[in-house]
Amino acid sequence: MKNKKAKKNNPNRLKCQISGATRLSNKTYIAAKGEKHGVTGNVWASFYLCKEEYQKLVQYIVDFGFGAAAAKHGIDKDRLKKWLRYNGRGAFVQIAERIQDEMAVEMAA
Repeated sequence: MKNKKAKKNNPNRLKCQISGATRLSNKTYIAAKGEKHGVTGNVWASFYLCKEEYQKLVQYIVDFGFGAAAAKHGIDKDRLKKWLRYNGRGAFVQIAERIQDEMAVEMAA
């Protein structure tokens, strides 16, 4: 009989930072994702978002802005940028440009 408690504590289990949903992965995948972004696998995993939550986040940013999204989730803007960078694909480039524009406007005001 397998130990279910051991499965919950598996270091290869990714946990979505928004929904709390988890999924099993493997250490090679996690390490490769971290390396791709210039961080360790553990750091990358600490910013993991599931696909559905990532898509909702992007849409919220498009609709209400970067600052509103950070406030909604109770995080700082740097963490939100990392969520987008580590989980996104090409769409992050467009989002990053909007973020920079918003930040420039905020600093000018």
